[in-house]
This record gives sequence, C-alpha cells and structure tokens, in this order.
Amino acid sequence: MQTLWTVVVLVALVALGVLFLSRLNGQNTGRMPHHRYADWKRSRRQRRQAQQDVTPHTGADTAGPPPPSGKAGSDL
Repeated sequence: MQTLWTVVVLVALVALGVLFLSRLNGQNTGRMPHHRYADWKRSRRQRRQAQQDVTPHTGADTAGPPPPSGKAGSDL
C-alpha cells in the first residue's frame, strides 16, 4: 500500500510540474523575441550565403620586398 501512495504522490508532483511549466510558458508568449539562432537551418543558410558573398582576396597587397626603384645605390 505504501508503494501505491508513493507512486500516486510522484505522479501528482510530475503533473503539477507540467502544469506549472505550461502556465509559465503561456505567460511568456509574445514577450520575448526569438533568439536569432533559434532557427538553426536558416542561420546556417545565412552564414553560408555570407561566406559566399565575400570575394576572395586577390593578393595585391601581400607582404614582400618593395619593387626596385631604378636608382643606383638605393637602399629601398
């Protein structure tokens, strides 16, 4: 009999927890804006598209020795 009461109490506590969480979520409906990564598929598409929109670097300003100036004895 004691086991039955324990099971009944545990089921009642779980039910109260579910009701509490559903009521809490109902109060927050419409208040909090969605997180921008809530829709992970759309965020992955946006990031992939942003990476494709970036043009590859041409390498025109890569580091290296300066071009020769054409003057004799120039230390540049």
